[in-house]
Parts: sequence; C-alpha cells; structure tokens
Amino acid sequence: PERPGRPVPVPDPASLAYVMFTSGSTGLPKGVGVTHADVAALAADSAWRDGAADAVLMHSAYVFDASTFEIWAPLLHGGRIVVAPEGVLDARTLDDAVHTHGATAVFMTTALFNVIAETDPGAFTGLRLVCAGGELASPDAMQRIAGLAPETRVLHVYGPTETTTFATRHPVTAELPAGPPPIGRPLDGMRLHVLDASLRPVPPGVVGELYLAGHGVARGYTGRPGLTATRFVADPFDASGGRMYRTGDLVRWTPDGQIAYVGRSDGQVKLRGYRIELGEIENTLACCEGVADAFAVVREDTPGDRRLVAYVVPASGARPDPGDLARAVGRSLPAYMVPSAFVTLDALPLTPNGKVDRRALPVPEHAPVSGRPARTAREEILCGLFADVLGLDAVGPDDDFFALGGHSLLATR
Repeated sequence: PERPGRPVPVPDPASLAYVMFTSGSTGLPKGVGVTHADVAALAADSAWRDGAADAVLMHSAYVFDASTFEIWAPLLHGGRIVVAPEGVLDARTLDDAVHTHGATAVFMTTALFNVIAETDPGAFTGLRLVCAGGELASPDAMQRIAGLAPETRVLHVYGPTETTTFATRHPVTAELPAGPPPIGRPLDGMRLHVLDASLRPVPPGVVGELYLAGHGVARGYTGRPGLTATRFVADPFDASGGRMYRTGDLVRWTPDGQIAYVGRSDGQVKLRGYRIELGEIENTLACCEGVADAFAVVREDTPGDRRLVAYVVPASGARPDPGDLARAVGRSLPAYMVPSAFVTLDALPLTPNGKVDRRALPVPEHAPVSGRPARTAREEILCGLFADVLGLDAVGPDDDFFALGGHSLLATR
C-alpha cells in the first residue's frame, strides 16, 4: 500500500534561512546567518504593501542581499518575480520589464540609479516603487525621478547585510532639501540608536555611531563567535536582553527626526555596491616589489563617477609598472578592489598632524593614447564616444576601456 505523504516541516522562525557572505573590517569574507523571521520581517514591512511589490524586478545576483527583497517581498505577498535578462540592468531592459512584463517595483544600487536617471529618466515611469541605496545618493537624480513620475514612490534605503537587506527608508519628494537625502527612519519592527563611544545617546545634530536592533538583526557570523561578539552587542535599551548590531557608520539626527549619513568610523568605503577595505589594498600594494608606501582613495573628479585610485611611493631606484601592480592586486583581492588608476609620487603629502593630506593628492593623469590611430570612420566615432564617457581627451582603437578607468556602469552611458 502507498504510504501517506508527510507534510513538509515548518522551520522555526529562529532557524537559519541562509548564510550570505560579506566583506568587513577584516577584509575576509564572513557568513552572515539570517533567520526565517528576519526574512519574514523584511517582507512584511508596510512600504511594500498596497500593491507596490506585486511584481518585483529581480536583477541582482542571488549572492547579493538585495535578492532577498527581490524574491521574498513579492512572493510572501502573493505577488510574482520578473526576472531580468543576464547582464547589467539598463534603461531599455527596465522599460521592457515595466511595460511588457508588468514590473511594479525595483531596487537599484545608488550608482546604477544615478546612471539611468541621467541617461533615460523616463524608464522609471510606470513603476509604483523605486528603492535606491548602497552609496551616497545624488539629490538631483532622486528629485528628477520624483518630479518626473509623481505616481512612483521613490525610497532612499539603507541597510547592511547583517540587518537583512534594508534597515531604514526615507521617502523622496521633488521638494527635497539641498544636500544628500537622509537615510530616514527604521523599518517596521526595527529600532535604531545613535550613540557615542560610551553607548550614550547623542543629541540631534551631533555625530554618533549607528546601532540597529529589533526585527531583521541577523544571528551573527556563522562559525565566528569572536567576531560576532564584537559587532552584535548587548542592547542596553532592551529590558528583555536583546542585541543590537554595531554598523560602524557615523550618522546624526536631523531636526525632523530623520537619520542623516555622515561616513564610516573606519577605513571602509562603498563603491558601486561593494564594501571595500582601503587598508587591505594599501597592504597588498606595500608587499609588491618596488613599492615603499601606498595609499588608496575613492575619488569623484567627475560628478557621479567615483573611481578607486592608488598612490604609490616607489622604493629607492625602483619604477613599478602600473599594469604589474594591477595584476598583483588582482591576484590577492577581488576585481572590484583593483584600483582603476595608479599614481606614482616621490612622497605622500602629509598634514601638520602627520596624516595623509587627501586634498593634496593629485588628480590621476591617464596615459597618452597608445598604438595606432583610427583607420576607419567607425573606429574614429567609437574612440570619440569612449573618450567622452571616460572624460579623456582621446582614446586609441587598441586601448582597453577598463584599463583606462571604465566600468560596467560607465559602459551603459
């Protein structure tokens, strides 16, 4: 006789749903353990209700925590997922997802949002919800979309992987005040604290470190109890003995009760959605033959185009080749941590306090056009387009777009 089927066991809300790896203060990948309750809390937030997340465009890799929102916000509300074609999302693909496949919501990293808002802002029309976050937001781009598509709700979102994709949100309007938009208020069920070094709340306008508590705070770093204890700390404001996550982000309260992002408390930066340890790049370069000292920064010499640049002081008598340095960094670190430009200096400029004077670091000069000139009209037009996008005087037909500082978001232009 056939055996009766057994129902699938329902996992405990506190049991592990997935482990997602992220970089951090050590630069080594760490597995963030997220529970079923964490995912359910994200999906239940009121911002995705009222049909906003009926059909969410999934274009993020499933190893990126944005995919948690893209998958579970619609499915747990009885909606559906619109899967984007492979590759970097561009305006044409977004327009097709909305008007052909009925996508109602999308999340984008701030850098991608800025590119599409600049090149084709009309691609956002028809969406009910647009979320953007991950880097410093462009107020001009957000105002443009909020004004062009009044039926589209634009949210500036913030959240580390350790708090299940999003922790705060701020609705953007066309009347956005000057300066970057705040990261807003916590999601439903989350709490935030802005504290000083002694874990005391700071008053409005004073910079402090952001701590997050409540629904969405992950279990910790899987198999890393010591590291977990340093970042997931006891919550002194929770009588039930809960924990809060120490973000390492410096913020301040605004007069109207919003949270404004200020910067990092360590050397970590975000570039095109990736958390990058500048110190790890510097240590890798310092180990290269012919390098006496190194310093890495993210520069924005062209508005909206942030690039990773390394400044290198050669050892006595050495002349390190930028190509060799890039390959050496690429052997030890991920591709997104390889600087797009290497500048050789006799010495790093210093402030009177002995720290590197960032303002005195020179703007990178790109190498002159290499190889042969353009042979055909098509080559000449293409070289002109590449030079315009890269902000260079000229580009040769045999030059490498990425070696000259290009990246996938610039290519969409």
